[in-house]
Amino acid sequence: MKNSTQDQQKYMLLVRDLHYKSAAGKEILNGINLRVKKGEFVGIIGPNGAGKTTLLKCINRINSFTGSVIIDGTDVEAADRKTIALKTSLMHQNTAVTFPFTAGEIVLMGRYPHFKRGRSESSKDHRIVKKYMKYTGTENLADQTITSMSGGESQKVMFAKALAQEADLVLLDEPTASLDIAYEEQLFKIASNLCKNGTTVIVAVHDLKIAARFCSRLILMKSGRIIADGPAEKVLTSENLSSAYGVNAVVYRNRITGNLDYHIFNVEKTYGVKKVHIIGGGGSASGIMRYLFEKGYKITAGVLSRGDSDFRLAELLGINCVTSSPFSEIDEDSFKKNLEMVSQSDITILCDMPFGLQNLKNIEVARHAKRLVLIEDDDIRGRDYTGGKGLELYSVLRENAEIISISQLYEVL
Repeated sequence: MKNSTQDQQKYMLLVRDLHYKSAAGKEILNGINLRVKKGEFVGIIGPNGAGKTTLLKCINRINSFTGSVIIDGTDVEAADRKTIALKTSLMHQNTAVTFPFTAGEIVLMGRYPHFKRGRSESSKDHRIVKKYMKYTGTENLADQTITSMSGGESQKVMFAKALAQEADLVLLDEPTASLDIAYEEQLFKIASNLCKNGTTVIVAVHDLKIAARFCSRLILMKSGRIIADGPAEKVLTSENLSSAYGVNAVVYRNRITGNLDYHIFNVEKTYGVKKVHIIGGGGSASGIMRYLFEKGYKITAGVLSRGDSDFRLAELLGINCVTSSPFSEIDEDSFKKNLEMVSQSDITILCDMPFGLQNLKNIEVARHAKRLVLIEDDDIRGRDYTGGKGLELYSVLRENAEIISISQLYEVL
C-alpha cells in the first residue's frame, strides 16, 4: 500500500493492466501498463489501428475499460466528469464542430470545469481565454465562427481550448493532422514549454521525426500492446520500425540537422538467393550494399577497416560485418570470422577494390565461397599494390568465378 501511495505522488499517470474491447467484442487494448512522471512529454506512436486514440480516450474515461487509470492520485473510474476535466484535457483527433460557435466561445468552453456552481464564466476565465488564444496564434479568429474556418484553423482553436482548461495532464490526439509545417513546429514547441513548466503532455502522433525531436519519451504501440518504451534512440530502431510498421528502414543521426532521422526503403521480394556476403573496402562496396539492402537480401560484409566509407554505410544499414583497424593487416581472428560468413552465404561478391598487403586475406577467403562473383569494372592490374602477389591469388579465383560489371549484378542474383 505504501508503494502504491508513493507511485501516486511520483507519477501524474498510472495505467495498470488496461484492456478495452469494441462493441463487437474485439480486443483493441491488451494489458497496457504505463507510468508517466509529472512534466514528461510523451509521444505515442504506432501504425493505424495500434490503439493510440483508444488509449487516450480510456485515460480520459470516454471509453469504458477494465484495469485502472489513476491521474494525479485520482482513480478516474471513481471520479465524476468534472473532477476528471479538472485533472486532464483531451484534444480530439476529429475537431469538426457543426454548430456555429465563435472561436472565442469554443475556447471558453475549456473553462467549464472551473465554473463555480450556479455561476457562469468570470472575468478571470475571459483573461485566460485571451491568454491561450494569443499563445496559440488564434486571437484574430476570436469572433469568427468555427464552421467557417479551415481544418487547420479549427484545429488551432481546439488546441487553445485544451490549454485553457489548464489541466495538469494534457492529451493530444493527432493535433497536427491538418496543420502546415510551421504551425506543427509551433504546437510542439508550445507543448514542450508546458512540460518544462510542470504540465504533463501525452500526444498520439504519426510524424515520427517530429516526435523524436520534441518528446522526451516515446511509446511504440502495435495491435493494442506497447512494444517499446523509452527515449527516441531506444524506440526508433530499424528492428522496432520493421516490427511495428512492416517496413525496411534505416535509422540514423542526420548530420545536417543533428536530429534522429530515418529512411524507408521499398523492399522487393527476392526469390532463391537470400544470403549475400560482400568483400569490399575503400567505397567499392557501398553501391552494392545499398542495392541489396533495398532488395531485401540478408547481407554480411568484411573485412572492412573501421572508418572506411564502406564500413560507415554498413554500420548505418545495420549490416553485420567483420572489421579491422585502419592501415593494419587483417588478423587471424578477423579472417576466421570472415571465413565463417562466407561459408554461411549463398553468394560471395568480391568488389573491384584496391589490394595491398594489409587486405590480401580478403582475396584468400574468397576461395571458400559457395558461389563467387567478381566485380570487374576496373582492371585488376591497376588495383594491385602487392608487387604481383595479389594478382596471382586473384587469377586463381577467376577460374571458378562469375565475372561481371556492377551493372550486371541483377543478372546473377
